[in-house]
Amino acid sequence: MKTMIILGSILTSGAAVAQAPAGEGSPKGGTIDPNEIVCMNLSDTGSRLTRHRVCMTRAQWAESRRTSRQDAEHTQSSRNPRQY
Repeated sequence: MKTMIILGSILTSGAAVAQAPAGEGSPKGGTIDPNEIVCMNLSDTGSRLTRHRVCMTRAQWAESRRTSRQDAEHTQSSRNPRQY
């Protein structure tokens, strides 16, 4: 579970950087193939040098972002509020 949270946070932060600018790389029809394989170079948390390449389909990347966002929201909402 901890690995999924770490991987999800890395994917979420790297997703904005890895996206192509609008109009580039998209088919002329305007639709994106969810089965297209996309590879990203991800860095390990706590290291500026270690990187590894992860390849998944667009649908898998979207699911990974969704679950990491859901895990983060669950973690934030389940924290005990501080009593001052």
